[in-house]
Amino acid sequence: MIRKSFACLAVLGALTLGSCGSSSKNAAEYNNSIITVINENESHIANMNSAMTSADYAKAETVRAEWEKALNADIKKVEDLGDFNGDAEFQTAVVDGLKGYQKIVTEAYPKLIEIRKNNVEDPATETKLLDDINKAFEDAANNVNKASDAFEAKYNK
Repeated sequence: MIRKSFACLAVLGALTLGSCGSSSKNAAEYNNSIITVINENESHIANMNSAMTSADYAKAETVRAEWEKALNADIKKVEDLGDFNGDAEFQTAVVDGLKGYQKIVTEAYPKLIEIRKNNVEDPATETKLLDDINKAFEDAANNVNKASDAFEAKYNK
């Protein structure tokens, strides 16, 4: 149902920056810190998919609420990491991606849960919500991947 686009980034990022040279901050350590935060969302995605697939909408709402809290903490973690030696492109892309997730979790999922919980026959709205959720995940992943590639190209020396 929902694409797990950050997973590819996580594996790729962790492997490709493993031998980066160091400067004031170590590029590999910085990258791994950010990837760790991104990976924390994978369990929420899986839990949400499980709850929605099993039609357990009380569980879906619990997952959604927990995910919302976690996203607030994740955004703060990445912001607290700061930029990488004056370069904030990767950090900004990740924060923007997490905020994209946050929008999904606070706006789209409550509507989708409500529609399904109340057995509302509105396939057009449901399909649009699912498409919007998947597009937002895909856009966030693409933007983070682009920033990660640029970060790697700059600092993998």
